[in-house]
Amino acid sequence: MTTVDHPLVDAAGPGWVGTETRVPIIALTTATSDWLHKTATQGLRPIIVSGEHSRMTQPLAQVLSSVQGHWVVRARDDGFYDARTGVRLDAPADALTAGTPTPENVHPLFVRAQVASSLQVVATVSTRHRVTRPVRMGGVAEAAVALFTGAGPAAWGAVEPLLAPWDRDDLTERSRRRVPLDSHWTAVGGSERAVIATIQAARTSEGLEETTRVWAAVPGVGRDAGTAATAEARELLARAATVGLPLIGVAFAAIGAPDLARRATAAPHPEPLVLLIGPVGVRALGMDAKRWIDDVGGTTVGSPRLPSVLLPLGSVDGGGWTRLNEVLATVDPTRLAELLDLAPQVRAQLIAREGAR
Repeated sequence: MTTVDHPLVDAAGPGWVGTETRVPIIALTTATSDWLHKTATQGLRPIIVSGEHSRMTQPLAQVLSSVQGHWVVRARDDGFYDARTGVRLDAPADALTAGTPTPENVHPLFVRAQVASSLQVVATVSTRHRVTRPVRMGGVAEAAVALFTGAGPAAWGAVEPLLAPWDRDDLTERSRRRVPLDSHWTAVGGSERAVIATIQAARTSEGLEETTRVWAAVPGVGRDAGTAATAEARELLARAATVGLPLIGVAFAAIGAPDLARRATAAPHPEPLVLLIGPVGVRALGMDAKRWIDDVGGTTVGSPRLPSVLLPLGSVDGGGWTRLNEVLATVDPTRLAELLDLAPQVRAQLIAREGAR
């Protein structure tokens, strides 16, 4: 049996390596990043086991998912469960083969009520950069943090806690040096309003492609907060349309922890708020941007010469999934599949959330 020689390893079995922690916030620390890297490079799947009240930072959750890992919760009095699906497990390794959740197999702790929750704007944007032109990465993350906090990111880095002052040029140069390997970075705002962005840079045959994911807490409660979330989501994607060559982006309204960390409990399904189709995406769909807007509603944003299409969907109160399906139904399915293949992270957001309904 292949295993990994690392201080964080607490257990191992065929095809997997596990670590257990009791910290309240599970983060992508230097040690955790090293353990995940060594585990994945040996073709093994990592399993992180925590207590029932632990939360996981978004950067760690994203990296763990990218290496097909699992977060498993050890209940104090009643076995284990998968933190993503809630499926009850007899042992942590069962997460590798667990089936889909049903009313009968979901652990009761997964559906317990939360004491505090907040509205969030959650967005994913895929951007292309031509290597024949000067490239500066991190533009979408910088624009997002500025929108939500009124200032640029305060810090960035590859692991948590983030210690380096924000520097787009340094981020760009470090990403360039790592080619052909992918790069994963995180940036955070410096205000009281919680905002976090992750940046993935990958080399493709078309140039550098950058995927930015953003989570931002929305202050206030009730209808005013919902209205603000919808307006900010649209403004975020409008600003993203001015960075590089946007492929596609989508923004949701979600409910989660005030500090933006992931909980090991069920959450309401996010509601789509707005969809961005960049000029590359419009061309891939074989659409005339202005004619399409006349048919389905929306506005053009970004470059007047190479416009992007911004399509309002629903609101915090709902309607977004229906509207999204109606919009996508006007597109040739083969061309749509090709576009989503260019932006796999956005595709995953649309498929995962639609499939969970």
